[in-house]
Amino acid sequence: LPLTGIDLIFRQVAAGEADYGVVPIENSTEGAVTHTLDSFLDSSLKICGEVELPIHHQLLSNAAELRAIKVVYSHRQSLAQCRQWLAQHLPCVELVPVSSNAEAAQRAASEPGSGAIAGESAALRYGLPTMASNIEDIPENTTRFLVLGRQETRPTGRDKTTLMVATHNQAGALHRLLAPLAEHEISMSRIESRPSRMDRWTYVFFIDLDGHAEEPVLAAALQQLQQEAALFRVLGSYPRNLEVTDR
Repeated sequence: LPLTGIDLIFRQVAAGEADYGVVPIENSTEGAVTHTLDSFLDSSLKICGEVELPIHHQLLSNAAELRAIKVVYSHRQSLAQCRQWLAQHLPCVELVPVSSNAEAAQRAASEPGSGAIAGESAALRYGLPTMASNIEDIPENTTRFLVLGRQETRPTGRDKTTLMVATHNQAGALHRLLAPLAEHEISMSRIESRPSRMDRWTYVFFIDLDGHAEEPVLAAALQQLQQEAALFRVLGSYPRNLEVTDR
């Protein structure tokens, strides 16, 4: 079910219109996808898995040549991932962020003098010629996606747990919050902060940990962490990086 926005994916899965949803969470070049993080604030969905995909961007257009392109559409993350290439090859072109690269390709297919940054599948779907291939600034450009669902995932022995937490507004609160992880030798692979939307200048933290929340050591650490937290929620324990060969 192709959808035009991350928020719609959350809604479709929550409403039972889809069993699972796939949303981007971070890119190796541009960092966190904040729209996805913010969507968890109002959602009860669980993270059921993750997928890491190499991301290659193509410049698609019906224009006869590069200099005939006056505007380029793409998702803002894709525009950022191709910033240097665009500055070098299309320095005077208007860059317009849209909700998805599919929308970008759709617009480029119908608007003369326009182009899109998107993948090979979009080129095929909308009948757009590829004017330049692999224009991402960093060849190893990779995006991590989360698989969303409505149920818990059982331990596999190779898992990751993601938390959403907030601290009390006190000196040293974050240090005390994270202390149980150090005490139990739990590896924290990632931490991001986002505005909480509850009050000005208050934040929630998204934390990735090694292990499954049902494992005894991690369960003990989480119990202690919860006692220090103003807000505590396990967004999911799930298998690491599912193998995907067809992208």
